[in-house]
Amino acid sequence: MTTALGTSTTTLALVAGYAGSGKSEAGKLLAAATGWAMLDKDTISRPMTERLLTALGGDPDDRHSTTYLEHARPLEYQCLMKAVWENLECGTSVVAVAPFLAESTDLQWTSRVARRCSRARVRFEMLWVDSDLESMRNRLISRNASRDTWKLTHWPAYTNGVNVGLRPVAPHHVVDNRINVTRPLAEQVESIAQWMMGDA
Repeated sequence: MTTALGTSTTTLALVAGYAGSGKSEAGKLLAAATGWAMLDKDTISRPMTERLLTALGGDPDDRHSTTYLEHARPLEYQCLMKAVWENLECGTSVVAVAPFLAESTDLQWTSRVARRCSRARVRFEMLWVDSDLESMRNRLISRNASRDTWKLTHWPAYTNGVNVGLRPVAPHHVVDNRINVTRPLAEQVESIAQWMMGDA
């Protein structure tokens, strides 16, 4: 998604996708290629989330229960977006990485972000990191993170809620990060970065 802002050089790039799609790697590549700040939801909020879930009597690695969805998830995105807006207000472009599954498919949410960017003369871009179930499962196994234990242990139940055809409702760039893809992730992200920097 792009907002037309004339000579604006400040950009918000949201990098979205399912767990194991490779969005953190794509975000880091984009940040490295552009020199923009990199803000990852997990990096910013994971310690808070784990402590909160424990305090509520839940599993600190849970990302699927009502406790997480109602009490922790909203705070995670609130923390991330507050950090995003503070950087943008200082004139620093941002690569923000999170699943954004509900947000990117919510026209009202994306429209609010776009309007705020427009008022601040910030360009708004969105990247969707696409993958398939086999590729995502292999990455989850490889990264060996405790927060993925439930997904891997209950893979059929987890994947019942995964729509590999999901896409953001707003205009966006798609990065194909299936394991057998012919064009490397770094090359795809570099092309998008060059386009963004050239269009800034």
